[in-house]
Amino acid sequence: MIPILYLSHCGSSIGGGERQLFYLVTHLNKNLYQPIVVCPDGGIFAEQLREANIPIAILNLPPWRKIVSRLTRHTAAAKLTDLAKEHNIQLMHTSDSWLNPYLLPVKNQLNVSVISHVRNLLTPAQVSKYAFDQMSHIITISKQSKAPLVQAGISSEKIDVILNCVDLSVFQPNPIVRDKNTDPFIVGIVGRIEPFKKQKTFVKIAHHVIQQCQNVRFYIIGAALDTPEHRTYDKEIHQLVSQYKLEEMIHFTGHRNDMPRVMQELDILVTLSAGSVIAEAMASGKPVIGTPIGSTSEMIVDSVTGWVIPLDSIEAISDKIVQLVKNPTHCVQMGAAARKHAEAVFSVEKHVQRIQDIYEKLIETNNENGV
Repeated sequence: MIPILYLSHCGSSIGGGERQLFYLVTHLNKNLYQPIVVCPDGGIFAEQLREANIPIAILNLPPWRKIVSRLTRHTAAAKLTDLAKEHNIQLMHTSDSWLNPYLLPVKNQLNVSVISHVRNLLTPAQVSKYAFDQMSHIITISKQSKAPLVQAGISSEKIDVILNCVDLSVFQPNPIVRDKNTDPFIVGIVGRIEPFKKQKTFVKIAHHVIQQCQNVRFYIIGAALDTPEHRTYDKEIHQLVSQYKLEEMIHFTGHRNDMPRVMQELDILVTLSAGSVIAEAMASGKPVIGTPIGSTSEMIVDSVTGWVIPLDSIEAISDKIVQLVKNPTHCVQMGAAARKHAEAVFSVEKHVQRIQDIYEKLIETNNENGV
């Protein structure tokens, strides 16, 4: 078996990137590959990996470019190199492109191929700062996230676009049975509470919808990290809910570990930041309303499985929600189309096979070069 070392952004919580990494390492061909995951800390994701019999190592990799990390990053990189040497690692794959600099010492000292997985929208300046030109290969989750890499001079042949995936056997249409005359219509947004996820915009959307439809409830699903920035943003969201007097209409669920159940509880998913939740909702037979960020436009079939609405068009998104609330049959039809599309495009097996194809080519090239 070929040992592959993966770098995870987090070990103490599970976001979209962690879910995608989990799908990958648990569905690899174990006759060919042996995954080992490096987590910066322990916690729920690290335990999930252990329970799936995926070997892990806890090694803090401080943000490479921050001034406070200058005294510790090289020590951390040396420990990572020693770990790779100990396990005879043949390939490294970071699930978070901000960890790219940690791949380079291993690549240079051990002559292994390195892959960066891009889950964020980059600027050309970031492409340069995070050494994408020195990666053996790059995987992006959308054509939109590939564009700045090409603009910065990275060869298109070095980049593969692979959409996020979902376990279709776990996320399935099984709607909660409600009394349409009394039970409210549920609209949700899923993700860590942070400015990038735009939960404040979601509250404004809820305010617009409630003015037209009273029998609707809005779920904010996720929790803030314990950092000053995230705590402040969380407080601002609650203040906005209070300002609009929506305390009875908007429910904060906190972090949920039962995402298949969460998706079944919803009637519509709204996403203002893209991510793997789109595939999860569609696999669960739910329409998705999103904005043209990241992979959203490539995952939602506009007007068929949901809608892609111009960014921050609060009234337009509100109008689509109202449209489905007033026509639940159309909502169900869009949900059925979403599931059908998910089956065709988002399967874990297809996703993992495409990545394994990349591994095979890189390893073959290394062997040809006598590495």
